[in-house]
Amino acid sequence: MGTRAAAADTASPRIARRRQRMRGALLAAASRQFASRGIAAVSVEELIAEADVSRATFYRFFPNKYSLLEELLNPIFEEALALLQGHDASPPAAGLDALIGVYWQLWSRHRDGMLLIPLVDGETFRHFAGRHAALNEALARILVRAEKADLLRNGSAQYSLKVIARTAIPLLRVFDGHPAGEALFRDALNGLLLRTH
Repeated sequence: MGTRAAAADTASPRIARRRQRMRGALLAAASRQFASRGIAAVSVEELIAEADVSRATFYRFFPNKYSLLEELLNPIFEEALALLQGHDASPPAAGLDALIGVYWQLWSRHRDGMLLIPLVDGETFRHFAGRHAALNEALARILVRAEKADLLRNGSAQYSLKVIARTAIPLLRVFDGHPAGEALFRDALNGLLLRTH
């Protein structure tokens, strides 16, 4: 009987939609709570209470809150890598422009997830270390070309990577919702990164 019920569950579009709604409710609750309180402070009990699902439902979808966070952040890392692909072979100024544009695109598509990135602590970081390293390598390749072309204000690809890591998301927040937000964000990040001749 258990096998027949399981087969009926997977065959029913109504049940599939219901499961998708519950999963979406958990992701939305996690995004809100992680962003407002920090990742470590949020418990599974608080997530299931906000999403209005049972503990069993939570564990059907996610083994722990970190896997839920991975579900929120992994698409951002994957999309960033896909968008940056090939720009390390572009002319240095075009590569930098593309790098800045990628941040704006990610913000436009994944705002809530982007807000979580600065909140990732040491315990949480280990869940993303591989993807984070791959993204940093892609960014560094573009910045090294800009360094060799003497385009960087501080003269260093590694230091510029730190500048981006510490300022890009706060700047995105500042210009969020402004009619000229993208242009203002680009100008601000260019001002931090590029040498003025």
